[in-house]
Amino acid sequence: MIRNSIELMIVDDHSLMRAGLRKIIEETNDIKIIYEAKNGQEAIEIVSVRAPDIILLDINMPRLNGLETLRRIKDLGIKSKIIILSSYTSKNYIIEAIKIGADAYISKNIDTSTLIDVIRDVNRGKNYLQPSLQKILNQNLNKDHSNDVAINKIELLSKREYEILYLLAIGYNNQEIGRELYISEKTVKNHITNVYKKLDVKDRVQAVIFAYVNQIIDLVELQERVEYF
Repeated sequence: MIRNSIELMIVDDHSLMRAGLRKIIEETNDIKIIYEAKNGQEAIEIVSVRAPDIILLDINMPRLNGLETLRRIKDLGIKSKIIILSSYTSKNYIIEAIKIGADAYISKNIDTSTLIDVIRDVNRGKNYLQPSLQKILNQNLNKDHSNDVAINKIELLSKREYEILYLLAIGYNNQEIGRELYISEKTVKNHITNVYKKLDVKDRVQAVIFAYVNQIIDLVELQERVEYF
């Protein structure tokens, strides 16, 4: 049976935050809160029995913080999409969450309409990094990144793989890349796999970050053309 609503769980240790999110989400007709948890350990126990479509996950929680909760959920093979919703917006938290496998990272000052859009888009398979957080990454990663290492990785890409990385970075999905380059979706997937291996990244989010940190696409273009990648 096909569900019409997005099943969501809120994981946050602050009851007022959970109540506020509940009020916002209950005003929609397509998102249903099925669980709430006040810490990471409680969240893992719940999703081990029944996994929601989306988990809204805070970082700073007692017993088990959000990043460790994210890691354990991924290790369990649970297929829920995970959105980090946190007041912690330093580059170390963002990068670590992306590496572990977060589908989106947003700050708690995000406006309500954007929050709902992010939930819907992540449920459809998209990833999201809030523009203000993209700026933090752009400002900080350029300081830490080894240009020589990045250049060596980029030089490993074929012309076609470079084109595909660029199209990924500006928001194209696999089908759209295939149409743009006149190749099959299967061929696109094969190229993307090769891009990930050569750049030593795990997924599309990391590939996009690599692309704009290394000026394959600049941040302004990324923000103007697509917020969802």
